[in-house]
Amino acid sequence: MTKFLVDRMLGQTAKWLRLLGVDAAYAPKGEDEKLQEIADEEDRVIITRDKELGSEENAILVEKKPPEKIIKKVLDEYDVEIKPLTRCSKCNGVVEKVEKEEVEGEVPENVFELNDEFWCCVGCGQYYWRGSHWEKIMEKIEGILDD
Repeated sequence: MTKFLVDRMLGQTAKWLRLLGVDAAYAPKGEDEKLQEIADEEDRVIITRDKELGSEENAILVEKKPPEKIIKKVLDEYDVEIKPLTRCSKCNGVVEKVEKEEVEGEVPENVFELNDEFWCCVGCGQYYWRGSHWEKIMEKIEGILDD
């Protein structure tokens, strides 16, 4: 499966690719040479709006568009496995289901009482649950995939 390195100009694109379950690292600040080096080392395709960087063999040049349109272009052009909500939207780590008891004291008490299913990022320790935002995220994911 294709992995990506998303240029710093495209933070929302990185976030939504991650929510789709796509391995999308967020590029550190730095020169184009450094981004190219990271992409080469980690076998990633660079997603960028930078014309010079976008002309590289392992890059995709995107226009200034809403993240949904950029993601659609990426999905159309690359072999990408979609596994919604399996990656951390913050750090790109893998998200795994955890036992409810493990999150007691780690999430707000009302969240703990109202939910039976929880997930945790193995990279940064961020906890996830099906809160009020869940449906909105799923609707947006469905909209991206339906286009």
